[in-house]
Amino acid sequence: MTLSRRQFGQTVIAGGAALSAASLFPALLSPGEEKSPVVLARAGALKRQGHDLDRAQAADYLGRALMKLTGRQTPASAWKSLFSAREKVALKVSCLPGKPLSSSVGLVMAVVDGLLSAGLPKSQIYIWERTGRELERAGFTTAVFAVPIRGTDDLPAGGYSETISFAGSVGTCFSRMLEMVDALVNIPVLKDHDIAGVSIGMKNFYGAIHNPNKFHGNHGDPFIAELCTHPLVKNKLRLVVCDASRIQVHNGPAYFPAYSLEYGALLVGRDPVAVDYTGFQVIEEERKRLHLKSLQEEDRHPQYIWTAERLGLGRADPGRIDLIHL
Repeated sequence: MTLSRRQFGQTVIAGGAALSAASLFPALLSPGEEKSPVVLARAGALKRQGHDLDRAQAADYLGRALMKLTGRQTPASAWKSLFSAREKVALKVSCLPGKPLSSSVGLVMAVVDGLLSAGLPKSQIYIWERTGRELERAGFTTAVFAVPIRGTDDLPAGGYSETISFAGSVGTCFSRMLEMVDALVNIPVLKDHDIAGVSIGMKNFYGAIHNPNKFHGNHGDPFIAELCTHPLVKNKLRLVVCDASRIQVHNGPAYFPAYSLEYGALLVGRDPVAVDYTGFQVIEEERKRLHLKSLQEEDRHPQYIWTAERLGLGRADPGRIDLIHL
């Protein structure tokens, strides 16, 4: 399939707008930085009560993580260093497994509070997932949040772009939400995945395209990585806040209680590859503790992470990741 001249122009315009917005803030990968910082904030206070995190506790650990990440002295100044009050920001949550293994409402509230502290008005912050039904099942309703909540299916004209965009071997129509906003906060959940090995941050953007079923071959490699090279994702992604309060270490990505652990952590970073690599290591450590085979032994090694490094999206070399324990 080839792009028409009109389709190509629209894709370039979208990419250029994303690049312009992103240029106001530090790049995800700075040539002057030898390592990509990832904060592992872990404490008993972060364990879920029922299916949710306490909002205040999540905000405390998230704020401290962002201060470490940005070098700022207060949580508000950390948020302001990453987002402008003039921007529209979408929070890409993960809701497919339902409440037990979705992005926790308390954590997402803490992210919203952080953006508000940076001066963004409520009308410019969107909580977003593939469908409104998935959002509602996971507890994201207007009765709980004072910001817009949108499934792609709630957006005009069917929610997806009418034109096909390409990112490497991935040809797809993107959610119009990506065209509507200036920046993204990715809020995935740390999960095992029966095909890709793990489902963390980069794979969460399968919820942003109309045909994710087409890109699970070869354990998602190179498709997960290539999808994230598209300007609508790469140039707009500003922060990854991985919910590792409850994690799934086997039989994922659906919720499977026998292999679900109360891990009590957040993984916070700006390098999406480094966050996925760190989450993969957590999954492997917990699998080993439970006497499960490694993902390599199960022929589910998440090679897409190293493909993403090769494509320039981030770092998968532990020697180039600064893992900060909080």
